[in-house]
Amino acid sequence: MATMLQRRDGISRWAKAALAVCLLAGLLAALALPALAQENALTLRVRKQFGYNLGSQIQGQFLISATGPADLAAVTFTIDGATLGEVTAAPFELSFQTGAYALGWHTLGATGLTADGQTLEGKELRFEFVPASSAAQGALSILAPILVVVFGGMLVMVVIPLLRKGKGGAAATPVNGILGGTVCPKCGRPFGLHIWALNVSFAGKYDRCPHCGKWSFVRRASPAVLEAAAAEKAASAEAAAAAAPATDPEQQRKKHLDDSRYV
Repeated sequence: MATMLQRRDGISRWAKAALAVCLLAGLLAALALPALAQENALTLRVRKQFGYNLGSQIQGQFLISATGPADLAAVTFTIDGATLGEVTAAPFELSFQTGAYALGWHTLGATGLTADGQTLEGKELRFEFVPASSAAQGALSILAPILVVVFGGMLVMVVIPLLRKGKGGAAATPVNGILGGTVCPKCGRPFGLHIWALNVSFAGKYDRCPHCGKWSFVRRASPAVLEAAAAEKAASAEAAAAAAPATDPEQQRKKHLDDSRYV
């Protein structure tokens, strides 16, 4: 009796092991099928050479290309089911002009042929061929907000500094602002970078110095550099004030009296 139970337990274990192996093999096969299907698929792409494209709307010269397995030997491109052209060597791509076809929606497709005779179908792409006038309007709708932002920023860059200058803001200009500070390359005075300054990544910020009123490309300076520039300008101002002749009327009268003693 004990021997029979042991045999049944042994058979049960083998059955469970065999079932687990089968399940694992099935799982691996399921995972491999998408990869194999993707490897044998034909992928279509359309890119602009010259013209206009916005979403599914296109106008001008375009290039349709197909990519597939390594043994891909030929690709036949189609438009609305009609042959657009056949390419028998890589890169498998073909140029077409939307103006050669009627306005409206069109379907682009491709059929590939491998070296061993296997036929591959690419996923079709749908585009609306639009006239040049629509392309111009679409381009204008994209550029208009950009132009408004650019010219609005330029207007703010000019108007706000002038208003600050008229209120005597230059004399009380902070050395280090929200965006940091810099040193004017024209007059050497430090000032805080303005929010409205035009940011040019490769050249820095195009900002206006509130002291000398000149525009220049500047970069953010460290606090030590700002303090050194401010101290240097303060020392220069004090030296200039000490060397300048007295402008006070009382001091001028005393000077004239002193000078008259020697006449």
